[in-house]
Amino acid sequence: MKRTYKSISKKILAQAYNINDKTLNKWLAPHQQDIGVYRSRCYTPKQIETIVSLLGMPERYDLICV
Repeated sequence: MKRTYKSISKKILAQAYNINDKTLNKWLAPHQQDIGVYRSRCYTPKQIETIVSLLGMPERYDLICV
């Protein structure tokens, strides 16, 4: 089943993975090239899809899916 992601902030993404903002930044840093630029205080649905493919589905996936 293909999931539909929504635009979310880093804070919500960190909550979905049950980690703090600082840890999220450390996890994402090596993948910045693949993820792209964080603009307008949100990751796009396509960026969220890329992050999930790199880090795996978060514990609180209800926060990132439509």
